[in-house]
Amino acid sequence: MYILTSGVLFASLLVAQSPSSPALSHPALDDSEELVRIEKIAVTGTRLDQRSVQMLTGLRPGQQINESSLRKAIQRMTESGLVKNVDYAYESLSGPTSVAVQLTIVDEAPLLPASIQLPEVDAEDVWAYLKDVDPVFTRELPRTQKAIQFYVRYIERYLANQGKPQRVASVITGDGTGSASGIIFVPSDLLGVPRLRRQP
Repeated sequence: MYILTSGVLFASLLVAQSPSSPALSHPALDDSEELVRIEKIAVTGTRLDQRSVQMLTGLRPGQQINESSLRKAIQRMTESGLVKNVDYAYESLSGPTSVAVQLTIVDEAPLLPASIQLPEVDAEDVWAYLKDVDPVFTRELPRTQKAIQFYVRYIERYLANQGKPQRVASVITGDGTGSASGIIFVPSDLLGVPRLRRQP
């Protein structure tokens, strides 16, 4: 087993070749557009489980990828705002075009506790919906704009499904020292953003 190619993708969308894991020549990846088949995905360094990583990247065992599509998948993950950077590597397996993809992920931190405070909406029902979508939706998240918007998008989707469409905003709470201590999801009209109109 040996590394075919490697790199690292940061949340800032900078892509660099990993200096500690130089690419090794292999016919399957001499051309970055050459397709290889994922047999296995290994994940380390993150609080996220395998299912959540697959949800965020769109990568699945059995899928055919190339260097370009792998980078796009990792970019989708960093766009969630939940991770800071992702180091990746291919490893050859049973054949010249069968690979294991190794993802070493660094999460965004620190995590802040989150709550949902929407009138006439049971917060527990919203959390249950989010958890059913994917375990990535815990009641803690980093204070990044992308992570907050990632949550907002799915909360608004739940409200629309319930026939209660409205825009959702976030409020960052602080402690006695002025440090951020939590994130509250509230109706955006409380902050001066117009509420969505329900379609007839």
